[in-house]
Amino acid sequence: MLSLLRFVFPFTLALLILPQNLLAEEAGAKGESAETKGGEAPEPFDAEHIFGFVDGSDIGEKGEQEIESVTVGRFGRIGGYNNAANETSYRNTMTDNIRLSFGTLTDYYNIHNVAGYGNISAATFSGLTAEFRVNVLNRATSPFGMSISFNPEWRQFDPDSGARAQNYALPVTLLLDKELIEQKLFIAASASYAPSFLRVNDSYEHDDSVTVTSSASYQVVQNIFAAAEIRHENMAVNGDVIAHALYVGPSLYYKVLPNLSVKVAWAAQIPDVGAKSLDLTAYDRNQFELHLAFSF
Repeated sequence: MLSLLRFVFPFTLALLILPQNLLAEEAGAKGESAETKGGEAPEPFDAEHIFGFVDGSDIGEKGEQEIESVTVGRFGRIGGYNNAANETSYRNTMTDNIRLSFGTLTDYYNIHNVAGYGNISAATFSGLTAEFRVNVLNRATSPFGMSISFNPEWRQFDPDSGARAQNYALPVTLLLDKELIEQKLFIAASASYAPSFLRVNDSYEHDDSVTVTSSASYQVVQNIFAAAEIRHENMAVNGDVIAHALYVGPSLYYKVLPNLSVKVAWAAQIPDVGAKSLDLTAYDRNQFELHLAFSF
């Protein structure tokens, strides 16, 4: 596991910080051609949503508003475990480098015959979420893009089992990306730390998760991007690491209209270097995402 992370994440970071002229000679040629023919440089391109389960660093232009709906389905644990979680948020880019978001969390649970879980089949309004995202480096004017996301959540149900329990979380995520070929090939990397506190029997259980992701996205035809992603997750309870899993999978992004996009992504758990087998007790066998974004 550690050897895999030491390779994948640093490799992506190396690509992010290499000089642009070593990686994008084709982009430079195309950019010069575009300026020569049209007299103007191409319009800025928002690459926030073109990757898989991870975002790019872009936050939109100042004054831009967006309604975003993200539904993630999780399936395939030992027993009968199925969960579909939705986050619907309103986002407002307040300044050139700050965006605020507020949203709702809903879940559908269909869990039966899973050890340690109660049987449940119900849809719930789970809680509320907010996000404060800062664009530290603009990839259009810097060697690479960088944003930091602070994403507090409150839930009235355990997000994993669906049992009624107060849950508070504060995920913090570092988002990095780079445009290797102008408006054609993009890469991204992220690192997320998500502490959460679950109230159980008048006391709080402290959980942590650490996730690192690398992704690449390519525009196959105009307004359609195909991407591939590798993601590693670690889970700790009260400071002790109890589980980890490795996911890989593709995604497809389609910009339907100038202000409307849709993305579908799928990830499958594969044996990681440390475990050499799947963990279908703490993690899902398959994950699926449907992402809709409407800006105005």
